[in-house]
This record gives sequence, structure tokens and C-alpha cells, in this order.
Amino acid sequence: MRIISIVLVLFMAACQSGSGTERDEPASTDQLNGADRDEHGCIGSAGYTWSVVKNSCIRIWEAGTPFIEYDVATGVTDSSSTSYIVLSDDKQKAEAFFGSTDMPVLMDALPVMEGETMPVLFENKTEMVKLRSHRDIYQLLYQDTVRYVQYYDAEMGMGKWLKK
Repeated sequence: MRIISIVLVLFMAACQSGSGTERDEPASTDQLNGADRDEHGCIGSAGYTWSVVKNSCIRIWEAGTPFIEYDVATGVTDSSSTSYIVLSDDKQKAEAFFGSTDMPVLMDALPVMEGETMPVLFENKTEMVKLRSHRDIYQLLYQDTVRYVQYYDAEMGMGKWLKK
């Protein structure tokens, strides 16, 4: 009888509500999919974010070109960590979208002198971010250290976007 009483008490305790997890309640309808527009009207749940250089909502993986993480110490790239560069239509501004931050970095185009071996193409001096070209690699630098790279391809990536 004592075991039955203990089992009954445990059963009743398990059935009580107020544990913080209501299993029989329907899912909240406060936030509908696609109803998460930001101040620019971009729908985050659909992958859209505001681009200053495009002056519109974009999906960075469609409008930008990917750069993969680069470890300077080992020379190893990591394609699981990607940043994107989006260029303005006139190619005078670039916007760097880093996966680890919500705020993109705007960079201005710099004049390139003929014969430069590692020209800086875009730069934001305040944020200490640069995009430069070196041989067959585009390098995205933070504090003068290469953080992301993209290998040159005339038909894909930055090669496609930087054609005059």
C-alpha cells in the first residue's frame, strides 16, 4: 500500500501544470514567418538583410562574393566560416559582411597605381578593414592581418565583379 501511495503521489506531481513547459498549448502565433521586417523592410527569416551599397534588401550569398576564413599562422583556409563582399554598381564602395557580426563594414575604393604588387582596392581606415589583391588571391584584412581570402577566378568571385 505504501508503494502505491508513493507511485500515486509521483504520478500526480508529474501531471500538475505550472512546471514551465505546457505541452498541450498550441504554438505561439505572435510571430508569423516572414513577419519580421526590419526598419528597411527586409525580411530576416527569408535571408534578407539591408545593403547600404546596393540601397536594397539582399541575400548576401546571392549578391555578394564569398571569402573563406584564413589562418595566417598555419596557412590553412576554413570554408565553414565565410564572409561576403558586396560591391556598389559603380564599384566605388564595398560592403563586408562578416559572419560573426551583425554590422557590415563599408569601404571606399582606392586608386590603384600601375605596377603595385599588393594594391589595396577598398579600405575603411576607422574600422581597419582592407580588401587587397595579391597575385591570384583577394585578401580581406583586419588590422593589417589577412583574415579571409578568395582565389582569383575571372568568371566567378571578385574577378567577375571588378571587371571594368
